[in-house]
Amino acid sequence: MKHQLFAYGTLQLPEKLKQLIGRELPFQPAQLTDFRCGLVERANFPGIVPAPGEQVQGQLLSNILQQDLLKLDEYEGELYRRQRVEVESNGVQMCWVYVIAPWAHQRVSDTPWTIEWYRTHGCKGRLTYRY
Repeated sequence: MKHQLFAYGTLQLPEKLKQLIGRELPFQPAQLTDFRCGLVERANFPGIVPAPGEQVQGQLLSNILQQDLLKLDEYEGELYRRQRVEVESNGVQMCWVYVIAPWAHQRVSDTPWTIEWYRTHGCKGRLTYRY
């Protein structure tokens, strides 16, 4: 069975996917409604949390295998929970997304996070989170 995943952070980077699952994936622009994206406090990566009326821009990744999801789950770690959502991308699509775990919602700041910011500022060194 093949899956789809809405990527709003570093999983949008083809080089990151190749590192994690050994290949690039087809993708297309997508939008997730009723969530907001922000820089996780004390980190250089983003998180999303429910936020009625707000939207998150990202990419809808396709052709994801079950074993790929398990590798991505490991990469995302305990700070995220994978859940099913609807995104807008050439119509409504059901897919997976990684949402910040409820116990860490307050750690998603109002500071915007974009892939452009990450490429210029955040990718220095490895992805980090400091407790």
